[in-house]
Amino acid sequence: MRHGFELCVGVDPDGVGKANAAFAGFAEAHAIPAGVRRSMNVALDELLANELSHGNAGRQAGSLTVGMELDQERVVLTLTSEGPPFDPLRRAAPDTTLPVDKRPVGGLGLHLVRELMDEVRYERRNGQNVLVLVKLLAGGQQNDQVEAG
Repeated sequence: MRHGFELCVGVDPDGVGKANAAFAGFAEAHAIPAGVRRSMNVALDELLANELSHGNAGRQAGSLTVGMELDQERVVLTLTSEGPPFDPLRRAAPDTTLPVDKRPVGGLGLHLVRELMDEVRYERRNGQNVLVLVKLLAGGQQNDQVEAG
């Protein structure tokens, strides 16, 4: 059986709070394991912060749809936003071996999201940016195994 919700929020701090509260209630109601919950919380926080900072740049208002789906095997988070096409996954992973003062600014949050999730993909659908994150509930593969296979 599948469970889920969809929430349309403004791209502003109130919207971020609503999305986080909706996920917290959903995770509690469906007993999502603590480790999966933490990973999804980090990913949701990072992506919402990015959307708030960058995705709405130069526009007066915007909306973001947060969709969550749960089945026996996985949790799927889908973020759908307005705006010009932007695939955040095209950016190269940061070189984390460099000293902090030698690294270019940006990119660490998305790198962390990719490391925490079992699958991350971008689509341009109906004139909107769609980012899909998948976290397996148990026995998940490492992200590099998913991408390679």
